[in-house]
Amino acid sequence: MRRLLPLVLLALIPAPSAALADGCPLPCSGQSSSPPGSKLLYVQPDGPGGPMLAYDTATRGLAFGFPSGIASANGHVYFSTSQRHHRTHLWRANVATAASTGSRLLRGDWDAEAVSASGERIALVQRRPDRTTVQVFDFRRGRATHLLRLRGNFEVEAISPDGEHLFLIQHLAKRRYLVRQYDLLHERLVARPLRAPGVKLMAGYAWSGVASRDGKWLLTLYLSTARKTAFVHSLDLERSRPACVNLPSGRGVFGQLKRYSMTLAPGKRTLYAANPMLGVVAEVDLDRSRVVRVSRFRSAAKALAGQRAATLSTISRNSRTLYFSAGRDLWAYDAAYGLVRGPYATNGEIVGVGYGAKDRRIYAVRADGRMLAFNAATGRRLR
Repeated sequence: MRRLLPLVLLALIPAPSAALADGCPLPCSGQSSSPPGSKLLYVQPDGPGGPMLAYDTATRGLAFGFPSGIASANGHVYFSTSQRHHRTHLWRANVATAASTGSRLLRGDWDAEAVSASGERIALVQRRPDRTTVQVFDFRRGRATHLLRLRGNFEVEAISPDGEHLFLIQHLAKRRYLVRQYDLLHERLVARPLRAPGVKLMAGYAWSGVASRDGKWLLTLYLSTARKTAFVHSLDLERSRPACVNLPSGRGVFGQLKRYSMTLAPGKRTLYAANPMLGVVAEVDLDRSRVVRVSRFRSAAKALAGQRAATLSTISRNSRTLYFSAGRDLWAYDAAYGLVRGPYATNGEIVGVGYGAKDRRIYAVRADGRMLAFNAATGRRLR
């Protein structure tokens, strides 16, 4: 089911993709997911939660695809659900090959909302106007290990790395929300909501997000229509600590703010938020929960409508160069010097970008299915 993510942290299929420089839809990771000796680039042309396609960078052709679904943060496991006659078919596959690793048939209509970082557990949800039912399904055991019946409108954001807690978004009126924690060991909803320092009640429109491959961080780009700003809602899943980090927002034009892409540096605690429409790249220190550097460049003339920019950024494995887009041309950001070069033309709408073998090439997949190659050091297009 495709959603607009009115929540606070998002788990779409490049979180770790972004973290590992693949151009893969959040949170799957091509660097870790590709079979030995090959490099695949994963994209979701229809956005988060939609079908996922894997392109072979050697042949520049489509290798295989997946139905609509969600991947684990470590980039190894993919889940998909389908409903028929009040039964839900839960299917699990290997991200590297698309080979099925099992399926289960469940009673009732269930939607997948969150997967543990390791891919062992999945949170499935049934939602009614005044009630939310959640089951945590352990695929290895082949059964539901927890069943939650909650009053109100809740959304599952994440499963903690140790599997002992669920992180939920409780939706309130006027796009306000609370971050709640459910203790699975004692089967209870923790009474006190998790709050970012200095914030009494959080409000905004969740647009896109990324997750770290180890399951520690869940990061969501929020847009505040009231304050006309963009901010990152970070959640440390190990310490149960949320934080809000304001991003450069220009004049607060919604169409420009939603062009932020977010990319995690491999093995570091730095988040890069790049926006060609605003002409900025912001570096966020996750440990300190603040922007530590802003680099500016000449903004893009326009972007293509409808594309979620979360899938349009990728970083090299040495964290030196970030490539990003607003849906058409490419820019390169040198993290060592804080400089941006580009744009490099793609002559069409693109739905994913990623590094090739040894980070020497950048690949961009266009909406028409054509894959383009660029020299990663210079941005020159390769024929």
